[in-house]
Amino acid sequence: MAPVIGLDAPVVPVRRRVVDVDGQAMVMWDVADYAAGWHEDSARPGESGNIVLSGHHNVKGKVFQHIAELEEGDEIILYAGGQPHQYVVQRKMILKEKGEPLEVRQRNARWIGPTSDERLTLVTCWPYISNTHRVIVVARPRKTAEATPRPTPPVEELGNGDWR
Repeated sequence: MAPVIGLDAPVVPVRRRVVDVDGQAMVMWDVADYAAGWHEDSARPGESGNIVLSGHHNVKGKVFQHIAELEEGDEIILYAGGQPHQYVVQRKMILKEKGEPLEVRQRNARWIGPTSDERLTLVTCWPYISNTHRVIVVARPRKTAEATPRPTPPVEELGNGDWR
């Protein structure tokens, strides 16, 4: 899937569930063991929208152990229906989660929301021993990556432009 970091893992669907966080209902995604988990309400390769894959980095297969090492310009290949779909990394972020207020965690979660453009978003916990942050890697299809600006969170959720 990402040759530069030796990532080659199966992709399986994962579901979301609603949990209580600080007295507020929030959506949490299951994380697949020994595979990358495709968020089942996200887009599919070749479709418009955000294809979201999550994976463990330090337990149960460690499939996303090295995604923090991906850099802009690196290639990611997804196979769907026997066809390769090539993406190019355009953005990588490490966002603090643990101890952050709910508003910050919700703002971080925008990266895994729906988008109007085709993109692939990889997400995992970080660093290896504490899981206090999230690594978010955003890639665009190779055919459009060079012609488009760096990705941003979904426009309809930007609020006051604090992510631009």
